[in-house]
Amino acid sequence: MSHENEMGGNSVEGDFQLAHDKIDQDSSEEEGIPQGVPAHSMVNEDEPYVGMEFESEAAAHAFYNAYATRVGFVIRVSKLSRSRRDGSAIGRALVCNKEGFRLPDKREKIVRQRAETRVGCRAMILVRKVSTGKWVVTKLVKEHTHPLTPGKGRRDCIYEQYPVSYAQLHYISYFPLVC
Repeated sequence: MSHENEMGGNSVEGDFQLAHDKIDQDSSEEEGIPQGVPAHSMVNEDEPYVGMEFESEAAAHAFYNAYATRVGFVIRVSKLSRSRRDGSAIGRALVCNKEGFRLPDKREKIVRQRAETRVGCRAMILVRKVSTGKWVVTKLVKEHTHPLTPGKGRRDCIYEQYPVSYAQLHYISYFPLVC
């Protein structure tokens, strides 16, 4: 049975599991960093790259969030891989908030149909904890399938939800946005 079938065909889950298995199989490579990783001095520090190291999962998340804001997209946490031995986090997938597609609503009556926000974008970063305790980027996809808005990325709401007039601002003071 293939990993894609085990994961139900979800591309991010399948990619995450495949990258996770690849690191386990390639234990002969030093600390799980794939061959051919660019030298530290030759890479732009503002751009993520495969083999990039972070002191913690939170540092990796903060870096990718800052990168996403600068480039013009919003990230969300997709997958978490835990150790079978002690349950600690050993892998994390951070994806574009437009990754995948929304699941169909199972409720009988939908009062207010929400706008479609997911368009199948595959931009993502996979980080994995190595034996030194550091977190290493094991997979990176930079290409987006939608337009980006550099400098306008938001961490907590979609950009189109900003109020543009005093009337809208007054309205949301009584009915706040839920992000």
